[in-house]
Amino acid sequence: MMHICRCDLRAGLLLFGSALILLLGGCGAAPPGPTPVPSTPTPGATAVAMSTLTPIPGIQATLTALPKQPPMPQEQARPYRELRAAVEQCSAYNENRKLGILSQIDYLLQPATVPPEFVRLYGDDWQGRLLYGAAYLSALEWKLAGRDRSSCLYPIGVSFNAFLRDLHQNSFPEFE
Repeated sequence: MMHICRCDLRAGLLLFGSALILLLGGCGAAPPGPTPVPSTPTPGATAVAMSTLTPIPGIQATLTALPKQPPMPQEQARPYRELRAAVEQCSAYNENRKLGILSQIDYLLQPATVPPEFVRLYGDDWQGRLLYGAAYLSALEWKLAGRDRSSCLYPIGVSFNAFLRDLHQNSFPEFE
């Protein structure tokens, strides 16, 4: 007999919904996505081949520790909360993309709420990858809006780039 945990079902629905939002978020044919700028490799980092069947070291430890993590400390969380507020107030976003971005920022602020599937998918770099995903949605939305630098989307993209660089992730040249 197969037992499906409610949290697994919720996480699966969340992943399915995120994919659906990405596929159906815009109206009509979407232009090609934004172009990331390669990041500087992290010293000591090694590449893991995608075809490997061996679990990535540390994933199980992260999955065990994450539900016990406290919220991000206030001082560290302040710029993320400011970014979240800017996204929330920006009317230029497609509502589905806005909700996706807000939930990704919320996961960063409240790591205990991160679905285990994200850690399994992104590894110990789940924070950087979630932030990259949110920044990508913002860059795509800005491109769809005609890249108007007076739009509320532009300063949000610039902020995302700063966060991405801090986490050694690719940034978006659109916001440089």
